[in-house]
Amino acid sequence: AIEMGADAVDIGKTIHPHPTLGESIGMAAEVAHGSCTDVPPARR
Repeated sequence: AIEMGADAVDIGKTIHPHPTLGESIGMAAEVAHGSCTDVPPARR
């Protein structure tokens, strides 16, 4: 990801088989970008 200059959106759009460490990384990237639909919104 670093070599290709990927950002959180790019990583989130890649294929991540279930359940793997890669899937967790993809979900973390989606959370960082704010586009993850699998995690409830944070309480305020």
